[in-house]
Amino acid sequence: MLSVTDLTSYMYCSRKLYFNKVLGVREKASVVGIKGTIKHAVFEDAGREDKDVLCSFLEKDSLESLEMKYRSVYYKVLMFHIQRMKKELEFQGLKTVVVYQELWPFFLKEAQEKSSHFFALGKEKNLYGETLWLALPKSVPELRIVSEKLQLIGVIDRVDLVDGFIPIEIKTGSAPKEGVWKENMIQLGAYMLLLSEHYGKEITEGYIEYRAISERRKVFMNPFLKDEIFELLGKVRETLRSKDLPEKTKDVRKCEGCGIREICYNQP
Repeated sequence: MLSVTDLTSYMYCSRKLYFNKVLGVREKASVVGIKGTIKHAVFEDAGREDKDVLCSFLEKDSLESLEMKYRSVYYKVLMFHIQRMKKELEFQGLKTVVVYQELWPFFLKEAQEKSSHFFALGKEKNLYGETLWLALPKSVPELRIVSEKLQLIGVIDRVDLVDGFIPIEIKTGSAPKEGVWKENMIQLGAYMLLLSEHYGKEITEGYIEYRAISERRKVFMNPFLKDEIFELLGKVRETLRSKDLPEKTKDVRKCEGCGIREICYNQP
């Protein structure tokens, strides 16, 4: 059974996917990959604390006090995940304090934006504490779906339960000037197909949330995207069943930071 990330990995480099899935060659974590893992984990874990923060938010509280609560949450979670990845960071020659100094401004901005949003919402609706929390649209984090029909597994970052089921994929890397990256579109489209089968209801839209620019961009399901995903599923399965190693990527920029470049280049 394939995972949705297998599809995007194939789009990035089919040869690298083959080394990993068929030949069992594992890539050592890169600096960019480790930092991305930390950022993603902080977003997920900090989001789980929204309930506690908002339930403690009272009418008498100031914006500054709410912001300090969110700062505390992000600081605690960020430090936890930096320490969790300490060995990997040190292996790359990085000091944890340097990584903290690089990532903290990113989460400080997130704490400021989140507190401003909820503070304004509370004042507008005159709702505070648990009442405010209960009035918010609910979501399901890290939803794992297995489809026997599609022979596909996916873990969706978040599913918003607003007038249906809206998949949200969080990205901490760069965003294109317009729209979404092709790999992101395929990933989100695959999640829509999984959700549609899982809930027995057609899911036609979702969002890519580019946290670096605090922007959410919509992706619509359409027949062309659906056909592209099914075609890609076939190509990935055919590649992984083959005894032939895929050709090297023509985009040599992808090879520069690849952890298995030497192994790959030593093969025909």
